Amino acid sequence: KECSMNRTYWWLLLMAVAGCADDAPQTEFGSLKSVERYRDELEAIIVEANAIEQEVWERAVGSTGRATGQNLAPVYRELKPRLVALIVDVAEIAVPPKLTEMHGEMRSALGLRLEVFDLVITGWATEQQQSYDEAQPLYVDAEKKIAEANALLAAVGEVLLEVDIALAEAEGRTLVG
Repeated sequence: KECSMNRTYWWLLLMAVAGCADDAPQTEFGSLKSVERYRDELEAIIVEANAIEQEVWERAVGSTGRATGQNLAPVYRELKPRLVALIVDVAEIAVPPKLTEMHGEMRSALGLRLEVFDLVITGWATEQQQSYDEAQPLYVDAEKKIAEANALLAAVGEVLLEVDIALAEAEGRTLVG
């Protein structure tokens, strides 16, 4: 019985010492490992979001040079499931606590993009069934939401640059601008 108690004591002591000795590299945003994982997961989402925007530009705007309900609505309708999936993916990422605010801005920007899709789709249906004048407020609202989303994404980009710099420093390398 005494031998069992000594093993338990040593085991607990070992666990306590191991718990106190946290030599994991850190960044100002959290542990290097958690921030790297987050950044990698977020990068995949950013790549897909950019691909969606590029496809909108190429298929709806690029051919005419003008963004209209007529050329945007069908593309938005088709791409909407990809954007919804992206929003779900963003919601499922484990976020380092110090990046919670920035992550919320990313979620908000994607949510605003989804609202834009819906506004333009509805605007085009309204324009076809009624008139452009009836649809115009929806298009104006969509433009405001795009501007708001773009402002949020610019702020997210600034924080992500800081994250990338912190990761590079923690890994002993520098970013080449």
